[in-house]
Amino acid sequence: MSNTRILLADDHLMFRTGVATLLAKEEGFEIVGEAKEGNEAVRMTCQLRPDVVVMDIHLPIFDGIAATRKILAEFPDAKILALTSFETEDYVVNMLRAGAKGYVLKEAPIDELVLAIKTIANGSSYFAKEISVKIMAMLENVGRPSASKEPVEKSSLTERELEILEHIAAELTNKEIAGILYISPRTVETHRRNLIQKLKVKNTAGLMRFYHNNFKNKEEPN
Repeated sequence: MSNTRILLADDHLMFRTGVATLLAKEEGFEIVGEAKEGNEAVRMTCQLRPDVVVMDIHLPIFDGIAATRKILAEFPDAKILALTSFETEDYVVNMLRAGAKGYVLKEAPIDELVLAIKTIANGSSYFAKEISVKIMAMLENVGRPSASKEPVEKSSLTERELEILEHIAAELTNKEIAGILYISPRTVETHRRNLIQKLKVKNTAGLMRFYHNNFKNKEEPN
């Protein structure tokens, strides 16, 4: 039986190299290429014709959604697995609409990534549990009368998201927040993007307004 040929697309060198090293140790897997941006992922897919493309969403030039769409326009049988930190509804929906066959979060154990690749290579789909829950919720809402848009509940934010939001409202940079919370600036940026999606605002200024309207003002004495 031939090896499953895998192309990795991720702009973070350390993460990409680490994943490639771990997957290369898996029997039956072969890493045929690594792309650091979306346009390169499209070009390398055309040249190498991998069995599975493991695609990050946040990529330079073309993001993972645009790259997925372009690859499948050229090769409709291509199998693409999203491997990303983003789990908000918009990212999930747009990646699935682009044609991805699976969606796994970066914090997942390597065993789950291996299973996802094998499942997709065999012609099925694979979605992380967290993503499956979101998909089921979206399907359940299909056909229901659309409710008027209401502000997102503060309780929907995780403790970490609240910490990040507070520091953003204090006008700290990603690097400054990372130093305070002992995480990477890239992780802070991921949280920032997720907050923008979750709170339905357009930018960092919107995050600051949300914080001051829903938290800051509540803490001030009458």
